[in-house]
Amino acid sequence: MKRRKALKNLGVGISAGLWMPGLLASCKKDDPVPEVQYDGTVVIIGAGAAGLFAADILNSKGVKVIVLEASNQIGGRVRSLRNQKEILVQTAADFPVELGAEVVYGTDSAFGDMIKNYSLTKIELVAKSTEQFILDSMAKPATDWSGDADFNAVKNFVSGLSTYAGGDVSMKQAAGVSTRGDALLNSQVGNYYGSSSDNVGAKGVAEALGLIEHDNLAFIIKTNPLQDILVSRFSQIVPKVQLNTVVKSINYGGTKIIITDKEGTQIEADKVIVTTSLGVLKTGGVTFSPGLPAAKTSAMNKIGFDHSIRVVIDFKRNFWGEGTGFIWGGTEGPSYLNIGVDRSEFYRTLSVTINGPKAQQLSAQGENMIDTILAELDAIYNGQASLYIRKVINSDGTEGPRVWFLADWGKEEFFKGGFSYLKPGASVEDRASLAAPINDKVFFAGEATDIKGDAGTINGALNSAERAVEELVTSIISA
Repeated sequence: MKRRKALKNLGVGISAGLWMPGLLASCKKDDPVPEVQYDGTVVIIGAGAAGLFAADILNSKGVKVIVLEASNQIGGRVRSLRNQKEILVQTAADFPVELGAEVVYGTDSAFGDMIKNYSLTKIELVAKSTEQFILDSMAKPATDWSGDADFNAVKNFVSGLSTYAGGDVSMKQAAGVSTRGDALLNSQVGNYYGSSSDNVGAKGVAEALGLIEHDNLAFIIKTNPLQDILVSRFSQIVPKVQLNTVVKSINYGGTKIIITDKEGTQIEADKVIVTTSLGVLKTGGVTFSPGLPAAKTSAMNKIGFDHSIRVVIDFKRNFWGEGTGFIWGGTEGPSYLNIGVDRSEFYRTLSVTINGPKAQQLSAQGENMIDTILAELDAIYNGQASLYIRKVINSDGTEGPRVWFLADWGKEEFFKGGFSYLKPGASVEDRASLAAPINDKVFFAGEATDIKGDAGTINGALNSAERAVEELVTSIISA
């Protein structure tokens, strides 16, 4: 893996945040190298994890960077409820409530390594909670399902996915479980990977899992929102971010690259790193002149990017069990997470993640989607969801609206969905084709371009930033 070794030699550009005492006291550069001698300007499209990290590395090497962000905040889909000014936060939870990424995978992963430099309390979900699995509208831990053939069929397929050697078909076709086990399967290998078990390719996921080099320990941060961690970690880059700047076109045909935003303002650049979501690229939210190479558009068509919803619901009582973490196997809400686990005495908030066709169906219901989700929880927990959902108490003492929050990423103009997945027939090589630079001028980063097995995660976004910067710096040195 010469490419990865070369990447490490670039360093990682440390930014020192001041929002927490001693936050970065232990931060050091990895393998310092000479500054990059470059008089040009690099414009980075997008201020999510990939864009911020790419800008940080380049900035630390003395390269002039400008970051253009379409929305009114940084972080991309790493977004905390408490940071949303347009939302009246009425949750009783005294712990971070995430509207995007909420679980970190890998203590030695790209994001895990970054978090190590912070004095933050991590909660390991496996050690601190018990998973529940839904069959026949009953949620029980794995030990209680141990004699169930359908449960075991799903469990064995999921646990053996990294070594899957079958046909290049969908997860559902590859698993071949009974209809009774379909929802449980979908929750863990369909919804979990960004869509449904009908849409996600088994072979592509197996290939990606085989590339992961870090541990897969799942953890959450006890008191700090992930968005705030990014803001602090990249505090030197935040002033370089131009918010509310919607890039509409990139013309890279001339000596200078001309970037035009929604207002018609043009910005000149010598090199560009595009980190916008695959959903925006697939729907033509940003146009390129000349057009994208055929190999790139072909790869784009093989990689899915579906609707995604995050619903957070506050309850007056924890009826699913204080020691419960993930609840797998719902039909309407494939994956539920008790996000208060080991964080607080207020274990009364469920986070529901829905991807793919089901997310699109619920989105079409508008405000009525909460009734659909509550109905499913009522069926599983004997009517307790509707009974105990918390409501706003009006000034006259009467009950007002129910307390729940929605992030509908499929309807977000600057995302157009959740995160990428490989369809049947696609491979990590297609991600590499999507990531390939154009004429040593236009470079691509973002989770969909990750080639280290972490696509769909913050880790994947950070990995892709390092790769894109390596390619960009190589183009400078080779010129």
